[in-house]
Amino acid sequence: MIPFIISGHTVTAFVGGDLKTMDSSHPNFETVCDALMRGADATQLLPLLDIRRALQERLLYEDESIQIGYDTLIYRGRPIHNYLARSIIKMVHKEMDVGPWLQFLKRLERNPDDEIRDHLFEWLEKADMPITPDGCFLAYKKVRDDYLSFHDGETRNHVGTSLFLPREACDPDHFRYCSSGLHFCSYNYLPAYYGNSGRVVVLKIDPADVVAFPKDHAAKGRAYRYTVVDELPRDEARFAFPDPVYATDYDDIPGDPEDGARVGIFRRLRSWTKKFGL
Repeated sequence: MIPFIISGHTVTAFVGGDLKTMDSSHPNFETVCDALMRGADATQLLPLLDIRRALQERLLYEDESIQIGYDTLIYRGRPIHNYLARSIIKMVHKEMDVGPWLQFLKRLERNPDDEIRDHLFEWLEKADMPITPDGCFLAYKKVRDDYLSFHDGETRNHVGTSLFLPREACDPDHFRYCSSGLHFCSYNYLPAYYGNSGRVVVLKIDPADVVAFPKDHAAKGRAYRYTVVDELPRDEARFAFPDPVYATDYDDIPGDPEDGARVGIFRRLRSWTKKFGL
């Protein structure tokens, strides 16, 4: 009989001279537990432990680098168990088009920071920063009326501009909320930054280029590269400027300013997809 222990969602067994450990994300987790309790030998158990073989038997999606099973996602031979992987698996079960999320995953896996690879997607989802069909995401930035950065007064953020810093020049510390790097934020964070003047531009960012974001703080982050793809019209951007003096420019616009701005944002998200081939 093979020596083993089952603890919660993990099973450890001494099989064929090696210590094997698997968790409940493995497609054969329950089968292996049952086999061990029935007294299966190594010859019977080893094929069940082979995650590639198990996944191939229960495959829902496969391309050159990604295999998706009922409860497992493997990228380039490595199982991924984070929030993004679980979300993709759920979408596959619902027969949704997962193309943009797979492209996002491939780009994200190029990011050298484990923390970012594991948690960026969930953070973006909570912050309502949309994913583009090619696997990047859209974010926002408030700049001066002349498109220069409020921070340094030198960096230009005109539409069509791509900005770049050496990655090593950007602060990767997730606990420093204001530090070196190219800053971006969510739509809801805009009013908290330089309240009553400036413009709002839209950024396209590759997840591989994100340097830091505070998971438990406001929806702002740092990257070492981004492209400015559009600017919000002033009527849609006024949510970003809470000072009532600024708002008087729009007294002739009926309805709730914030609600109107949000409707405009969602419409423009669709138009950006067509305009920029996002």
